[in-house]
Amino acid sequence: MELYAIKVLANFGFGYWSDVIESIEWALRGPDGVIDSDGDGVVVGDPDDDAAEVISMSLGDSSAPEAVHDAIKVAYSYGVAIVAAAGNEGTETPCYPAAYDEVIAVGAIDESDEVPYWSNRNPELAAPGISMLSTYKAAGYKELSGTSMSCAHVSATVALVQATRLAHGEEPLSPSDLRTLLHSTADDLGSGGYDELYGYGVVRADKQSRQPLPS
Repeated sequence: MELYAIKVLANFGFGYWSDVIESIEWALRGPDGVIDSDGDGVVVGDPDDDAAEVISMSLGDSSAPEAVHDAIKVAYSYGVAIVAAAGNEGTETPCYPAAYDEVIAVGAIDESDEVPYWSNRNPELAAPGISMLSTYKAAGYKELSGTSMSCAHVSATVALVQATRLAHGEEPLSPSDLRTLLHSTADDLGSGGYDELYGYGVVRADKQSRQPLPS
């Protein structure tokens, strides 16, 4: 499995939804620029295609044009898992694109498994998001905090699941089955089951190795 980096935001950290839409389309087409190049109807996990198995978006806003949702729905229909940061405004719902039903919205926790006040509520999953060492400008590194950091944990976990299955000659999971697996293996913190702080719980990458789907 390869990593594609598609730059969406300008150097100062802002951008346009039109660029986000184009980036989703590019991720679906892959470096060869063609969706389903062999015409077999299979894109995700097909060795003859180079579409992304997972799209990770550490970005968001309080609203988005419907064209963004349309692009996400197309990618989702091809079996691409889509993960996005829930946002850092302390609101009762995730920002967009995390708010869309097709997207796994990720909230933040600190080193004590507490949800910071600024992490938007009602995510699907939670993951570490405080003082995460990350790549930074001018080829450097910096400790950063935010649901953008949390998003990367879940995206990487999804990639781990799909890569492990493909390495063992198994079909990749559908986005729906992936979400079921992530929910069932998450640490269920807070109140039992889904809750507004942690969603279905804190993602556990170490529990994903060829896990069977729950019945």
